[in-house]
Amino acid sequence: MKDKEILEAIFVQTLLDGRAGATRLRKEVGLSPEEMRRRLRGLKDKGYVEVRGSRLLLKPKGRKSFKVVFIGGTFEVIHPGHIYTIEQAKRLGDILVAVVARDATVRRRKGRDPIVSEEERRKVLAAVRYVDAALLGSEANIYDTLERVRPDIVALGYDQYHPEEEIAREAGRRGIKLSVVRLRSPNPTLKTSKILTQL
Repeated sequence: MKDKEILEAIFVQTLLDGRAGATRLRKEVGLSPEEMRRRLRGLKDKGYVEVRGSRLLLKPKGRKSFKVVFIGGTFEVIHPGHIYTIEQAKRLGDILVAVVARDATVRRRKGRDPIVSEEERRKVLAAVRYVDAALLGSEANIYDTLERVRPDIVALGYDQYHPEEEIAREAGRRGIKLSVVRLRSPNPTLKTSKILTQL
């Protein structure tokens, strides 16, 4: 277990639960209580984490030790194109945060109810091995979720409608320094909309 993996686990736990605790973290990373205390002491001494009782907080130096990649989508029917995109995104960094569009967003953008609820879509995405954290997005806009995650990279699918420049500009206005990458598809004809019309 490397220190970087402990820092990444603190980030993911904080993102998913709103806080990171030493006991749960120790169980997740598989260290003994003594080893966990020793490692956290070392990370604290190096200026990577702050320990407040049992609560662990990443300091800016700790957060800069790994790259977070952000992807988002509806993910109604997970198909090979999604897996390819998710795998490509994961290769761009250390932690992949996948954000699921809310049911209200699907209705607004696609003019229909989603075929699977937002929570079920999130659970399926969380089970994909490349995904470190699966979250429900904001009903308002992508930028509220970007503020929550504060990624280093936003990875867009080849056919997503978000303009790269607009995301980078709005993130910058919100104090988030990131790069935006447009991913490719080996099979651009494989789309959820096409699958749904064949059902």
